[in-house]
Amino acid sequence: MKPRTPRYTPEIIKTARDHYVFGGLTFDEIAEMDSMPSARSLRRWADDGSWNELCPSLNAETAIARRIVLLADRENKSAADYKELDFLTKQQCALNQSRLPSAGITKKYGNTPAAATAQNEQTSERTSKNKKRQKKIKNDVSSITKEMLDTLKDNLLYPHQLHWFEHQDYRSRFILKPRQIGATFYFAFEAFYDAIVNGRNKIFISASRDQAEIFKANIIALCREQFGIELSGSPLTMRNKGKTTTLYFKSTNARTAQSASGDLYIDEVFWIPKFKELRGLAQAMATHKDFRITYFSTPSVTSHEAYDLWNGRWYRKTKACNDPEFAIDVSHKTLKDGRLCEDGIWRQKLNVYDVVKQGFDRIDISILENEYSTEEFNNLFMCKFIDDAHSAFSLKQLMACVGNSKKWPDFDPTWSRPYAMKPVVIGFDPARTRDIASVVVLSLPLGPDDKFRLLESLNLSGNDFETMASEIKELTLKYHVVHIGVDTTGMGLGVFELIQKFFPLAMPIHYNPHNKNKMVIKALNVIGKGRFEFDEGSVMVASSFINIRKKVVGDQISYATNRTAATGHADIAWAIMHAMIYEPLSGDCSSTRTSIGLDAA
Repeated sequence: MKPRTPRYTPEIIKTARDHYVFGGLTFDEIAEMDSMPSARSLRRWADDGSWNELCPSLNAETAIARRIVLLADRENKSAADYKELDFLTKQQCALNQSRLPSAGITKKYGNTPAAATAQNEQTSERTSKNKKRQKKIKNDVSSITKEMLDTLKDNLLYPHQLHWFEHQDYRSRFILKPRQIGATFYFAFEAFYDAIVNGRNKIFISASRDQAEIFKANIIALCREQFGIELSGSPLTMRNKGKTTTLYFKSTNARTAQSASGDLYIDEVFWIPKFKELRGLAQAMATHKDFRITYFSTPSVTSHEAYDLWNGRWYRKTKACNDPEFAIDVSHKTLKDGRLCEDGIWRQKLNVYDVVKQGFDRIDISILENEYSTEEFNNLFMCKFIDDAHSAFSLKQLMACVGNSKKWPDFDPTWSRPYAMKPVVIGFDPARTRDIASVVVLSLPLGPDDKFRLLESLNLSGNDFETMASEIKELTLKYHVVHIGVDTTGMGLGVFELIQKFFPLAMPIHYNPHNKNKMVIKALNVIGKGRFEFDEGSVMVASSFINIRKKVVGDQISYATNRTAATGHADIAWAIMHAMIYEPLSGDCSSTRTSIGLDAA
């Protein structure tokens, strides 16, 4: 069909596309701008130009964060904009309250409906009072005093976060922590506090742009909810009694931030590829003696480039001239309360028992111990590194498989068929206990340059056989599925029988040393050749693979994750392998195309 001839210049079409793809605006919002056509015409442009293919894949937290940032940056907000922003900032605070220890609102106002109403009324009153001032001076925070922030700090923070606050004045900090104890929110609060009180610029470097925007959205929501002040701009430049302080939010491409200077925060450093290169570029931003550098992360493997910085080996090699007497004790006993070490870095090694003992009431350790194997629990919550010398997979090779789902032009999760009619393979790995299972959807390579891409993953927690089978059936309606690999060793057999009713060609996979070897060898080949890709936000995929170990069964080599109640992210690697095994071990794509009825040519 002959393409439509646009009535508008290419520059206008590009501007509209950028607003839709990168700005997150709706067609109706773009149509209201000068020189733009109707929403109907914009939809036609989007269809003709495949704009949806360029849009990023978002989870709920990221979607809320991006929308907050978008609305906060919008000039001349309408009443509807303020209403939506008010709703979204409340949702952001609710997310922090339910998932992280950032629930100062509960501590401050209580948990009753009357308290919530009082909070909403106070927030609306603050917002109304500040609207006129905001029109005069953008991002004016001069009304926020240190006393107000100190009161908020006492209401917001848990004891382990207060301990971080009390030890923030060191030149360098390196904090090893368990998952889900509120570090993202805390460091956003700390940065905001210090920016107001001391006026130092801040630079956040995250593994992805979306994660950086979560930091930004936390600060915007905090300022709006607690002080009724609208922050906007990229970067955020706050004005305080004639002085300006700027907060930058960057991904790991540090080159884009080299012109900035200020206190530096780098999160999840043990999951950042090419850490040495990043550190060399990033630390230049904190060259001045009054700026501070903070690294914080959960552990990954001992071979990661950041490990030498953590254990002091980098300092011994470069500054202590390989002095055999120089050593830094990074044991939990030495570092649990934090310690200024011999290389000038303040370190803390905090495990889940520490934070719960101190009063963190968001975690029930007994539940976690029951849900995770000993090895997984130690890695995720006890701050113990994995020695990947014994792992079947290399973290370096896995991190080379990290991609950006925003750049996948043929995939959009908002479509009714996210991958159109292209073939996919599904892997299903039920847990041995507690009725929990993991399901993944991978794109199927059809040419020598194609990759297995992780399009979607589900954690079917607490579901019965029928529900799990129903969820998998829904995937067959969304995608063109050519293979479903199911572990039938235990409880998976019951789900497999239900899957066969709507997908007769499902493949049963019975776990034994031979089949495990076959799956691991296939995955090693695919990953080693760079034929696997997963989004940069899915670091749990790498963590899952490096937990797989060799073991001896009789006179045979096999593989396992040493799990007793496997749940959560550990199943993802096996589910991925259940999907990958559909392709021959040789990786011959022509036989794959033939098997699904496609012309090899």
